[in-house]
Amino acid sequence: MLSTIIKKLIIHSGLFGIIRNLLNIFSGPGITFMYGHRVLTDEIMANPDDPRRIAGQSSVSEITELIKSLSKHYHFISIDEALDQINNNSIKRESIVLTFDDGFQDNYLNLLPILKEFSVPAVFYVNSSVISTEKNLWFQEIINFFFAVPDDEIHVVINDKTYDLSSPQKRFDASFNLMRYLQANKHPTQFDEIIRTIAGDLAKPSALDRHLTWEDLKNLSKENLITLGAHTVHHYPLALCNSELSNIEITNSITHLENKLAIKIKHFSFPRGNEGDFNDTHINQIKNAGLISAVSTVRGVTRSGADNFQIKRVGLPKEIIGKTDDLLWHVAGFPQLIASVKSAIGLSQ
Repeated sequence: MLSTIIKKLIIHSGLFGIIRNLLNIFSGPGITFMYGHRVLTDEIMANPDDPRRIAGQSSVSEITELIKSLSKHYHFISIDEALDQINNNSIKRESIVLTFDDGFQDNYLNLLPILKEFSVPAVFYVNSSVISTEKNLWFQEIINFFFAVPDDEIHVVINDKTYDLSSPQKRFDASFNLMRYLQANKHPTQFDEIIRTIAGDLAKPSALDRHLTWEDLKNLSKENLITLGAHTVHHYPLALCNSELSNIEITNSITHLENKLAIKIKHFSFPRGNEGDFNDTHINQIKNAGLISAVSTVRGVTRSGADNFQIKRVGLPKEIIGKTDDLLWHVAGFPQLIASVKSAIGLSQ
């Protein structure tokens, strides 16, 4: 409660602008790369028990509100414009680059019209294995399975665990428990087969939950506001892959898109993307594939001279409407600034 009050005082008292101006003076203006995944209808997101709502996806109204609110304080630019400014130490003003991972079809159906309405550019990072299929990425299929099980309890043999599925949140928690088990105990190339064995048809997505088709991507490639990027073939965490597999995941995702769409892919998004999820080997593989940038999910604001292949991002908030203060707080990078100050003066974070 106290932190909320302090946050409101800073934002609405003028201190917000003063601190941002001081940061601009001493560090230069920053570019905030924001990331999201799905953009769903307001009707879907109105159901608190829907797995997509529990997962923190965004609604059409929320993305519309985000663009309207942030446009009062920031300039939306394309990733290529951002990189040009970063590399040439010429960031002109505080700006935002919107990015969306995993290539769900609702990015085309629901998000694209909003971007076009407000003339806001964005990057769509796509996993090539699920394009034009009736499959989801491996982790999403685990969520599909636990939410499709008709009973309130299920025993999974592979990890000898009985899961309580008596509420939507418990089903979501069970999904992540099994994801963590697979990542800790199985090779990534085994994920899909294990999930098929456990879940069968219950892993399949509904028509509303599929990924982009090749036709969608062809249309998107012609949109001036949209930049397409690679996100690996299967969304395996690269840190769990040996060098050969990580190179296949990176390079094949690029060549699949380039060959099918007759375009040049220049940008990459690390799966998961936290510290420890990628390393210098993966960065070199991306560079060797001819790409010019890679984004992570390490939080922070990007300033002139930053490494193009370790770009920090800020996730879209779980709630946007009525939470403008939180939105501005995170986009400005204040949580990271406070953590840095605490670290510098020896306070625990």
